[in-house]
Amino acid sequence: MISSNTYSQECKADIYIQCDIENVNIMIDDSLYGVGKSFHTQLELGKYFIRILENSGRWDAKSFSDTLIINECKKFDLNYKFQSEQLLNTDPQDVYVFMNDSLIGFTPLFIPQSSGRILLKKAEYSDKNISFSDLQNNQLIKLDYVGAEPKGNFVSSIWFKFLIGSAIALGATTAYYKLEADEKYGEYQITGDPELLEETDKYDIISGVTFVAMQINFGLIIYFLLTEY
Repeated sequence: MISSNTYSQECKADIYIQCDIENVNIMIDDSLYGVGKSFHTQLELGKYFIRILENSGRWDAKSFSDTLIINECKKFDLNYKFQSEQLLNTDPQDVYVFMNDSLIGFTPLFIPQSSGRILLKKAEYSDKNISFSDLQNNQLIKLDYVGAEPKGNFVSSIWFKFLIGSAIALGATTAYYKLEADEKYGEYQITGDPELLEETDKYDIISGVTFVAMQINFGLIIYFLLTEY
């Protein structure tokens, strides 16, 4: 943060911005003020949010965020060196990065060497304070997970394998006894033997019971899948 002592209310300050690379966008209070390596403008007394963005299509395009408080009409020289930044990468990624209480982006993100206090925040993870020295050698910053433990995957559980296996077995049993019942009934129609009719009824009952059990089995599989997702 850059500031000065106040004594005047009716003047403008000269703002000079210099970068060490050519293609940058210079934003002041979310408005594009200039493009290029160097820039000059005049601003009235007040507080301004400045952001310097590397004009690049790369995923790791660099940026600077700064707050300028103008309490005095004088010259301000602001220098931003993109080539002196360090990559901040975290596990997990897409972590909020705050610098001096201002949100400057999400990881992975390049951090300037002159950075102050850096605070990392992400839902279901503990907040973490780091310094620029923690980023040396592209060190991966890990956040501690404090959220609810994720549920186990039902499809990969032993219960899913058991229900699938038993459903296959019940289906095979149902088909077997149904075929036996049909065969015995066919013999009964030819011979008229009452014992064959009794065997037909017995096999029909077994196939009916195993079919109901198979239906219950599939119902449990569908229930657990729906409750998981």
